[in-house]
Amino acid sequence: MLTIEHTANETSGAASAHTETGASRRPLAGHGELAPTVLSTEALDELNWLASEGSPSLSRHARIILARHDGRTLSEIAALLDVDRATVRRWLARFEREGVRGLMHASAGKTRKRRFDDTVRDAVARLAMGSPREAGESFSHWSLRKLLAHITRRGIVRNISVEGLRHLIRGLPLPAEHWHRDGERLEPFTADVQAGLEALADGPRGDVARRARVVLARSRGLSEAEIASALGVGRNCVRRWLRRFQRHGILGLQAARRTAQPTTFTPDIRAAIIRHARSTPSQFGLDRPYWSLRSLQGSLVRHRIVGKISVQHLRRILAEADVSFREEARPSEPQSTAPLRA
Repeated sequence: MLTIEHTANETSGAASAHTETGASRRPLAGHGELAPTVLSTEALDELNWLASEGSPSLSRHARIILARHDGRTLSEIAALLDVDRATVRRWLARFEREGVRGLMHASAGKTRKRRFDDTVRDAVARLAMGSPREAGESFSHWSLRKLLAHITRRGIVRNISVEGLRHLIRGLPLPAEHWHRDGERLEPFTADVQAGLEALADGPRGDVARRARVVLARSRGLSEAEIASALGVGRNCVRRWLRRFQRHGILGLQAARRTAQPTTFTPDIRAAIIRHARSTPSQFGLDRPYWSLRSLQGSLVRHRIVGKISVQHLRRILAEADVSFREEARPSEPQSTAPLRA
């Protein structure tokens, strides 16, 4: 059975176990503070990874838990991380309730009003557990976005986000035959591949290091959403580099980004651009006294003098010809049939 409840490596059993049992919340005598959080080795590894590789907010949340594990008081943690005691207490409580998954959500500390009644929840659950074809769709597998489009089109809910739908169906034993999995699991790495990925992750090239961390995180069981949140990138970016790794291995992660070839213009085209700039906009149907770079760019494309040109490139061409139209446009100069020098 497939579930859309994202936990880190189902958190290798550690974070999920932590979520079920929770950390001990015994008050310290005379202080009213929570007892230091006791973590398993697996949970410690996960938190240390998030503290070093996660986005700034996620890293801070993980460091709060690790500092509490080290026995620091709430006041010491607040001073160390430059946050309020209330913030420290909130994320500790969040971690106790939901484990590592609870640290992924920026709005964790806010209470939310219940938005959907049991009738809506039951209707969504029946759809999610059933076949899309039986619900009148042409596809055979649901995804969150497809289910969202279906329930909004039928008017079951008027407005809901993908993340809201994820929470709505959380915990349902969603049938694998009706749901797309969150990417294919990676095969276990050989020792050489593992060593190579770790070397890239610690290497000097930031872009390549991030790609290697994506693959390593996926191999540890993190979902695409969790990896995207931890590394501060989009899910499409995570998915793209996982595909590249599966097709081309480590070499696929090191591929240099192709640089766009600069557009070049012949002397005749550059001369036509300059003549256009030295004319008044009214000659080309524009009700304005003088050009701006953007209006000139649009006019050049509309009149097919160029197929495309960036504002920066246009500015450079005009500067090289000593053309400026900051002041009011002057009457059009007599145009020579000979092309101007670029």
